[in-house]
Amino acid sequence: MALIPVESIIGRVLKQCRLTDDLDAYRAFNVWEDVVGSKIALHAKPARIKGKTLFIEVDDPLWLAQIKYMKRDIIGKLEVQIKEGVFQDIKFYLK
Repeated sequence: MALIPVESIIGRVLKQCRLTDDLDAYRAFNVWEDVVGSKIALHAKPARIKGKTLFIEVDDPLWLAQIKYMKRDIIGKLEVQIKEGVFQDIKFYLK
C-alpha cells in the first residue's frame, strides 16, 4: 500500500466541504479581542467569512455607527496579527 501525503488528503477534504477560502483568515475569530479591545469585543464579534470579506455582528446601533469608522484600522491590525491581504473588506450588521 502506497503512502498518501496528509497534505493531499486534507486538501481534498477541504474542497469537498467547500472550505477553499484562505484558512488563515479564520484566525480572526481568535484574535478579535486583541485587535479591537475588550470593550468593543463585547458588542461586535466576527460571524462569518466569505472570500476576503469579514462579516461582523454588532449588538447595538450606536456601536455599529462607531465601529464603521474603525474599519481600515481593524483591517490593518488583522493584517499584523494574521497576514497581509487577509481581508479586503469588513461588513458590519446588527444582529
